[in-house]
Amino acid sequence: MVESDAESIVTACLDALGDRDFERLRTYLADTGFSYRSPVSATDRADDFIIIVSRVGPILESIERVRTFADGNDVCSILKLRTTMEVLREVPAVLLATVTDGKIVTMEVFFDASEYNKMFEIES
Repeated sequence: MVESDAESIVTACLDALGDRDFERLRTYLADTGFSYRSPVSATDRADDFIIIVSRVGPILESIERVRTFADGNDVCSILKLRTTMEVLREVPAVLLATVTDGKIVTMEVFFDASEYNKMFEIES
């Protein structure tokens, strides 16, 4: 099966993230009109997204792509994120991205953030 242009851009973006090459990752994101949403963070600026994901870089071991589907400019990747943290050793996630004019304009990530959120709970 031939990979679509949108799918190849999302694949390259995930490769850059997995390599912790945030400068290369930034090249795949739209300069204007960008939007990112996940259970733990959100931004409407690509540069802020790079700051957010660079904080995850030190604990990210790998990104396994289980399956990727493309429908025109929309790409859905089912992922297994592996980290150095025991409670977050393997995190199943789904990335939904939209590519316009060769750049990713929206990214939405779905995953169970309950273990992640426990790390930041303040006991009363």
